[in-house]
Amino acid sequence: MEYIVPYKLTDIDQLHSLVEHRSKFSLDFCELNVFETRQKASDFNLKFDGFTITSMLRGKKIMHLDGFDDFEYVPGETVVAPADTLMRIDFPEAEMRAPTQCTALVIDNSYLSQQVNTINASWKGTRISQPEWKVNPDELIIKNNRALANTSSRLLEVLTSNDPFKEYQADLMLRELVLHMLKLQNLGTLQRDYRSNSNRSPFDAVLNFIVTHLSSDIKIEELCKIACMSKSTFYRAFTDEYGVTPVQLILEERLKFAKSLLSNHQEISIKEVAYAAGFNDPNYFTRVFRKMEGGTPSEFRERL
Repeated sequence: MEYIVPYKLTDIDQLHSLVEHRSKFSLDFCELNVFETRQKASDFNLKFDGFTITSMLRGKKIMHLDGFDDFEYVPGETVVAPADTLMRIDFPEAEMRAPTQCTALVIDNSYLSQQVNTINASWKGTRISQPEWKVNPDELIIKNNRALANTSSRLLEVLTSNDPFKEYQADLMLRELVLHMLKLQNLGTLQRDYRSNSNRSPFDAVLNFIVTHLSSDIKIEELCKIACMSKSTFYRAFTDEYGVTPVQLILEERLKFAKSLLSNHQEISIKEVAYAAGFNDPNYFTRVFRKMEGGTPSEFRERL
């Protein structure tokens, strides 16, 4: 999980509201909103008339979206929503000195369709999971990877600037952002459906193998055999499809399993959790966990 560089906070005397104070930056094809909340609140409603990419920069919210379980929304995460999606939001911890901050990038629907069509028309790779790129309305919650976080940070900087060329720069970055989003939506679909689709595509079978062998030393050569690909083809096709390498996916699945053990089996020590999730060195496990989750395994368990 990677973090977007936060935007500067509004001076206290410039706030119009303590709940979701909005700063707006508009171009012809998109509108960036930066929201800040500085007091606890509940059931605040937001809805936008275009496809929306929201990202948390500071603090924590509780999100309520129709068709999804309620979830904590924290930095390192992005939520995408079709036009007119009702977002009901709680702010359980917001304070003057510890505000929440998020962005909501609203993209003109015709512009988004044009970018997806352009990606499909110019794509030279081989699609494994589906015949064409498309926005998936069932994959709204995304964990930021480095590519998405870096592009989002750069786009935030450009859209909030006075650069005379910012519309040109924003257009290029937004195209890049859309592609990153599509890849991470594909990854979310893979991680959700691989069990039922293990015979549908090589990558579903690969993830099924990874998840059932997490405590083992998983060799890339084994994954290549399952996918019936050479190592170079496998790496290229997988990264093109999902925006992460197979090694990164293995690490993510190990951490996901470790978090499940930490949450549901308090009797298991941190060292035992590390070994069960496939980490040979508990100290390395703690370092990776801190980097990816923003705290140590012990701190994660204490917050439960």
